[in-house]
Amino acid sequence: MKATQWIASIGGLVGLVVLCGASRLSGQESRPGFGVDSASAEVINAWDMQTTYDLAQWQLGLNGYRYLVFGTLISGVHVPNGAKITTIVIEGCDDSAVGGVVFGLYRSTSAGTDILATADTGSPSTPGCSVFAADLTVPETADYDAYRYWIAGGNQTGDGMTTVGAVHVLYQLQVSPPPGTPTFNDVPTSDPAFQFVEALVDSGITAGCGNGNFCPDAPLTRRQMAVFLARALGLHWPVSSVF
Repeated sequence: MKATQWIASIGGLVGLVVLCGASRLSGQESRPGFGVDSASAEVINAWDMQTTYDLAQWQLGLNGYRYLVFGTLISGVHVPNGAKITTIVIEGCDDSAVGGVVFGLYRSTSAGTDILATADTGSPSTPGCSVFAADLTVPETADYDAYRYWIAGGNQTGDGMTTVGAVHVLYQLQVSPPPGTPTFNDVPTSDPAFQFVEALVDSGITAGCGNGNFCPDAPLTRRQMAVFLARALGLHWPVSSVF
């Protein structure tokens, strides 16, 4: 069965997943990460995925990979809210001439579900064990207020010739778009740092220097730097524990 046909066959599960919500999908949450230039990845191990059927039979493959005798693997996605999702990557093995490994990345609301990207090992190719990537046609800015994100797929053969190690969801952090009106009198919308200053304000990192100003050209003291960094990174220290 071709990867596109197999993914399409998951369509019957879409309504079920939308209705069942968190009872069938892993909870979604933000993961810490910093910087906007490098790609980060949420790695969803095959052993952390759920099956779509209570009676689905899973088996241990080579290298600690997993495969199902029948059924589909499914998991929620946990990239940080506001991050730009760019790519889905399968870590899997395909030694079958009649099937492969395929996963789709989905975006759901109560009204329906969209497929954002599909990655597969190729069928009837037998490329062996590797990573297989697919870029989203349009990068998706994660918006958990409007959508839920999840992956579904697995191995197409139940003989151990196609196995799953993990699915990687690649993303980049990004600075939020600026508002239409400025917060500070001295940082107008035309200021090249306007977007970044507004991001600091909206994140609670700074409240400016007083009197409705930010004082963008004023020197920064070590005391102020400490406040900025501690607030931005959420710095804390461990408490005493019995463990």
